[in-house]
Amino acid sequence: MSDTASPSFEPRPDGSRGSSTWPSFDATTDRARGILGKSMGRFYPAHGPLDERNTALLDWILKRAEAGVWPYGLIALTAPGTDARVLHPSGTVVDGINLTTVDYLGISRDPRLKAAAMQAIEDGGVHLPSSGPLMGNTPASRTLEQHVARLLGRSDAFLCPTGWAAGFAAISGVVRHGDFVVMDELAHQCLQQGAYGSTPNVQTFRHLDNGALETTLKAIRETNARDAVLVVTEGLFSMDGDAPDLRELVAISRRYGALVLVDVAHDLGAIGPRGTGTIGAQGLLDEIDIIVGSFSKCFGTNGGFISPKSRSILWAQLCFGGPYTYSTAISPIQVAVAETAVGIIEGPEGDQLRERLRGNVAYARDGAAARGLTVLGAPSPIVPILIGREADSRLAGLLSFQKGLIATCLEFPVVQRGAARYRFSMSPALTEQHLDRALDIVAASIAEAREMLAGAVTSVVP
Repeated sequence: MSDTASPSFEPRPDGSRGSSTWPSFDATTDRARGILGKSMGRFYPAHGPLDERNTALLDWILKRAEAGVWPYGLIALTAPGTDARVLHPSGTVVDGINLTTVDYLGISRDPRLKAAAMQAIEDGGVHLPSSGPLMGNTPASRTLEQHVARLLGRSDAFLCPTGWAAGFAAISGVVRHGDFVVMDELAHQCLQQGAYGSTPNVQTFRHLDNGALETTLKAIRETNARDAVLVVTEGLFSMDGDAPDLRELVAISRRYGALVLVDVAHDLGAIGPRGTGTIGAQGLLDEIDIIVGSFSKCFGTNGGFISPKSRSILWAQLCFGGPYTYSTAISPIQVAVAETAVGIIEGPEGDQLRERLRGNVAYARDGAAARGLTVLGAPSPIVPILIGREADSRLAGLLSFQKGLIATCLEFPVVQRGAARYRFSMSPALTEQHLDRALDIVAASIAEAREMLAGAVTSVVP
């Protein structure tokens, strides 16, 4: 299969193109071992000309897609809700229960958000072709900044075109070459790249291990009492569904003169009083030095924000945060949708949505345990269900798509090697019937995959 080849799809009544049948897959062949027994990380080290050295990676991806065990790159053929229709990378159209999209409050299709978007188009057009410093701001975007700051109990916030841009700019805008960044080992890629792009002095500590954080900070201060240190973590980790003890983390950081940055992309809006996330739930809105987040989970749109306590830090980020200075600003449509969503999130309706979300999370976690499945993390909108081996995960993922579940299995390097998993993204709109059916599919698919692979693929080659 060449890199320009595409499957031949039959037209469907809705105008989409796709096959109604799945490719056959024999797990006992040498070809299957090659597809199931390698990880993406195997192909990362590369040498030679840029246009030649990734041919083995391409070949592996195309073979996995052809076999139906490459789950990335789903194409949404309908607006995703609790059910969705997608075009699978194998060329097969799937109708199923949607547990992939991260619409934690279920408001991305809310008529009020749609109306706000249409009014924004009428008032300001579809696009504002300027960066933040060069007329990329409007009265509406300033109002949204004020409302985000108010939700966080702070005086200032500013917008970025995406959550990824906000995470990168929050660090790169203020950290300099001689500074230190100490971050949870599972911190998001935008935070890691912002750190490594700003200073060579980046250290990680074991996930959620505040004792390891203190050991690292103590070692830094034993040899360097002067330079700045920024501790970086998240309010809710997107792959493990767990959260740090922020009160202890802040106390440790203060002992060593370190500031704290928390990324609230996955928890703001979904948990905590008035939707203030883990920081609000732990009563620390006044204690966190830099809060960074995204509108793309609970707020029904793209875009991000940064809210530092210090105005001098804010202005450093405005001046030197590359994604803010050198990217086109968040659009009028995004501003209007996010502004409408903030009003829902911080009000009584937001409380009701979060209560239904909590009920669904508890139901899913209890139902998974009752079916003998291993659930990771703590109760949150993210429900990770452990599979283990990448080979088992790839085949279970194919089987569950075939059975009508749209829930991608995640594997190394997105998660730790040998810890592949389903990740359910929960919503208050899901019913118990949705969740029971999804859990039945997961349990059956994992068991079937392991039975098919028994003796066929005995190990995962890194």
